[in-house]
Amino acid sequence: MRRSSASAPLAALALTTVLGACGIVGDVEIGGGPGGDPTTTTTRPRPTTSTTEPGDPDPGGPNSPPGPSGACDEPPVWAFTVTTAQAPEDEPGGPGGDPCEPTPSPGPTPEPELGTGDVQVTLRWSSSADIDLHVFEPDGTEIWFSEPGPTASGGRLDVDSNVGCEQEASVENVFWPDGEMPLGGYRVVVTGYQVDGCGSGDYSLTANVQGVTVLDETGTVATDEKDEFAFEAR
Repeated sequence: MRRSSASAPLAALALTTVLGACGIVGDVEIGGGPGGDPTTTTTRPRPTTSTTEPGDPDPGGPNSPPGPSGACDEPPVWAFTVTTAQAPEDEPGGPGGDPCEPTPSPGPTPEPELGTGDVQVTLRWSSSADIDLHVFEPDGTEIWFSEPGPTASGGRLDVDSNVGCEQEASVENVFWPDGEMPLGGYRVVVTGYQVDGCGSGDYSLTANVQGVTVLDETGTVATDEKDEFAFEAR
């Protein structure tokens, strides 16, 4: 049986009648307007956000908003899934990240530049405890956080850390500049000023005289406990 040449226009007309001149099926716009090719399809851009406000009718429910008022109007926004922003790759839960991984806590600040010279005494520890360094010169002059110097001989405490258990670099340092060290015996006292409830009282202590290590000690103090050491500068 021979087909009529009017079949294709009639099919296009029927499709236009059902869908309208700018009929939309999902994301596809079907041509068929005046002069249009009924076989061509054009993808319509998809909105990425929803303007649905609290209290609006339930999308897709019996009380959903009516369809577009015109044949070429955009589809209602409630017809689309809302796109949510993704977490950056360097944050927990981002692409390739573990969503259950907690945000890392900030560690102590980097150790500052420490004063050096003919004599240098340095106390280090890793917790937020407040541990104090006291150094006594050969003549008995004490250098500590309340009297940091410089003393008459040039000795001074240049770094004091973790006051009130606020973790900083966890280091304290006393030094005498080149050519100013007093000769004789030095006494060093490590004091646990505030340790209990603030972290470990483990520490390391070093003392150098003109580049030679004369003390290299480790220990542990609790609150109000003291460890004492001595060395000579000749």
